[in-house]
Amino acid sequence: MPNALDDLALDPIGTLAADPQATAERLAALPSVVGVQVAGVAGGTVGVGAAGVADAETGEPMTTGTGFRVGSVTKLLTADLVMRCVLDGLLGLDDPLARFVPGPWGGVLVRHLLSHSSGLDAGDVFVDTGNDDAIARYVEMLRGAGSLFPPGATFSYCNGGVVLAGRLVEVLLGRTWREALREKVLDPASMRDTGFVTGVDAEHDLSSVRGHVVRGGEPAVLPRRIDNPMCTRGLDPAGGTLVSTSADLGRFTLAHLRRPGTEVMRTLHVPAPGGVATMLGAGFGWMVWANAVQSSVRVGGANPGQSGLIAADPATRTAVVVLTNSDQGIDAVTALLDRPGPPPGPETDPGPVDLSRYAGRYVSQAAAVDIAPTGDGLLAHIEGHPGLPLAPRDRRTFDSPGGPVAFLDFDDRGTPDSLRFRMRVMRRDDST
Repeated sequence: MPNALDDLALDPIGTLAADPQATAERLAALPSVVGVQVAGVAGGTVGVGAAGVADAETGEPMTTGTGFRVGSVTKLLTADLVMRCVLDGLLGLDDPLARFVPGPWGGVLVRHLLSHSSGLDAGDVFVDTGNDDAIARYVEMLRGAGSLFPPGATFSYCNGGVVLAGRLVEVLLGRTWREALREKVLDPASMRDTGFVTGVDAEHDLSSVRGHVVRGGEPAVLPRRIDNPMCTRGLDPAGGTLVSTSADLGRFTLAHLRRPGTEVMRTLHVPAPGGVATMLGAGFGWMVWANAVQSSVRVGGANPGQSGLIAADPATRTAVVVLTNSDQGIDAVTALLDRPGPPPGPETDPGPVDLSRYAGRYVSQAAAVDIAPTGDGLLAHIEGHPGLPLAPRDRRTFDSPGGPVAFLDFDDRGTPDSLRFRMRVMRRDDST
């Protein structure tokens, strides 16, 4: 007789979506989760569930109406908004960005912004540009960003590229990103509990959860006020200030899966070789995944002390939305989604690997990492952090306690020109 574990192994998204309250209770029982809210999209309806607490200090219970800071889940809404402009004939996916937003964007096209393949060295530029014309001011600052690779060449998660997509909408429609999102995305999906709260205003937003950092199963409550530049209006399109519920995001996902013309968003446009074996790469707003039994699309997000994701199976139009007020909550969800079957095997026979070819400094605007051979692996060192040991899975991918590292663009001698860590590309710097 099949049981719940069998169902989870065969259809993780459908199983988690079928009983959102049971899913919420299952996750809330884990030591890494403080409170959780779940929406299940199945059979053309949205069900919701909640468990745990919204504030570990007061013991306030989680409800299905509690708000969450959803972070980068916002990127999917921004991509959906741009696609609505495409379907309305206002622009094309292969139009140059500079046609609408003048600047030194090289060959960056609209599609590159939506698929994190612009090559702009603006992955994590977190600066508070105020409230008035915040997105336009942020884009002005990006004019000085360099390039990591030619547009469309590979995948590198880029917050700045999504802000550019938001600015593109502002220019096209002659209104703010918030106004456009409300009119074209939030209101049509009946997302009445979704709004915008900057980090410094969060201390007054008592209807939303408090963030928690969980270490060793013990939650530490974070202040409601978030003095972090990533939670400001300039970062709105990438996830700076959106507050929502799983129910609202479930309604959005249901409408998105049903709406003609959105299929292109759930198609693989830019492969991400190496690294996480089951993440194939990027669609538009979505990441495309495939494990032993199921293909899916996902988008995740985090703010200080909060994390969550949406995972959808386009073939069955089922989806699950999970929001947690824990920094490690998203890891608990992905562990359930990635449960079935072993990951695909190595891309190539590891054979003898000349580790000296990987040595060097790799840089982006966000960080610099020094790679050195050590024993039968590599050691990665980022200033201010302990050394990170890298063990070879194959010639391209090395596993580490912080996640897999993928080396890219090998020359004829086997020397990589760049690496991708935590979905961000860094280029080799031979100047030092």
